[in-house]
Amino acid sequence: MKILTVEDNDINAMLMDRLLDELDFLIEHSIAENAEEAIKKATRTTFDLILMDINLGEGLMDGTEVMKVLRANENYKPIPIFAVTCYALPGDREKFLDMGFDEYVSKPIDHELLLSTISKYRRAS
Repeated sequence: MKILTVEDNDINAMLMDRLLDELDFLIEHSIAENAEEAIKKATRTTFDLILMDINLGEGLMDGTEVMKVLRANENYKPIPIFAVTCYALPGDREKFLDMGFDEYVSKPIDHELLLSTISKYRRAS
């Protein structure tokens, strides 16, 4: 399974990398530090799942905009994209799902919940 994490914070990216090592199946994990890098990587490789941070830095594209760019590509219409965000107020989950994300994961991340949710989306290779 090929997973792309889009995360502008180095520490959060490193934590996600270590967390994904706990999956009980083999993955290839790539990290994109910003919107531009995420779009470039997704153009070169079709990922099976994308973990998208929403806030990617001031003045830059945010995760919702990147998700919309990816969804415009036929290859990414069926690919699960998770919103991974510190937005955790009542209604935020529904807001991100309504925008087109397949799942919503709030920070701080519940490791077991994230791993079990990713496992549900595992595609046979």
